[in-house]
Amino acid sequence: MMFGQIIPLFFSLFFLPGFFILSLWKSSNRSRFEWLLRVVNAAAVVLFIFIIGPWDWFSYYLRYLLLVLLAAAALVSYHSAQGRPFFLNSLRDTLRSSFFGLLEAVVLLGLLIFVLTGHFYFEEPVELAFPLQDGFYYVGQGGNNVLVNYHNVSRAQKYALDIVALNAAGLRARGFYPAELERYVIYGAPLYSPCDGEVVAAVDGLPDQIPPAADSENAAGNHVAISCKGVIVLLAHLQPGSLLVQAGDTVTTGQPLGRVGNSGNTSEPHLHIHAIKGGAGDVLAGEGVPVIFDNRFPVRNSVFIR
Repeated sequence: MMFGQIIPLFFSLFFLPGFFILSLWKSSNRSRFEWLLRVVNAAAVVLFIFIIGPWDWFSYYLRYLLLVLLAAAALVSYHSAQGRPFFLNSLRDTLRSSFFGLLEAVVLLGLLIFVLTGHFYFEEPVELAFPLQDGFYYVGQGGNNVLVNYHNVSRAQKYALDIVALNAAGLRARGFYPAELERYVIYGAPLYSPCDGEVVAAVDGLPDQIPPAADSENAAGNHVAISCKGVIVLLAHLQPGSLLVQAGDTVTTGQPLGRVGNSGNTSEPHLHIHAIKGGAGDVLAGEGVPVIFDNRFPVRNSVFIR
């Protein structure tokens, strides 16, 4: 990631919610309604960033610091509102003086509600076993709208997941965006079959890409596709020379398939997984199906500990 991309990421994760938290902390309120409105707006921003932020870049645990700071700011600012009337002279005067704050609340709460819709699905899901073991795994892309899952714009990849591993500090790599693949926690992690089924496609031999390079001509890179439970499950971006199965093989849940790599159209090492119906044998076509692990619908910032 270039420096010009790091700045907007830092701004959105820290400066923007920090501004609202500080404004709430330092607020001088003429009424308790005004205080409550500031709390609502700050909470909407913090929760929005808490949900959509790619926290594996700076530490998964830092997202919880925002909640602590928000609670502290609300508590401190509450003291400035104690003893104040709930409204100013009248409800009309209060609404008039708070017009822009109310307008801000409508926009912010609308965005928050929209992003929360990404945590729900309406199609029949497929229950799979989590395909990785012995680690702390983080969903970087996942969910049912574009704010939590950029794959969602694609019909086939509507419910696709990008999964990385985190270290003890809650980071996906040693370094911010290293070129060395071995510095990514998930690189080389063994991959296991998420279901009983038949391998319908297995591609090996494509080289790993060095970040930020990507192979757009071979989008899935080295991959395995398994027919099971009425769907085709694709596991993509695998390490070259690591595949242990080939097309036509029968696999069982938990059987080793290969290792996570960085082949194909990928920005960094991660496991891409999605399930489809139809597609006429094309693993990047068909109709996307929600994937469930441990009775959970994975969305961005979900974690699975194995």
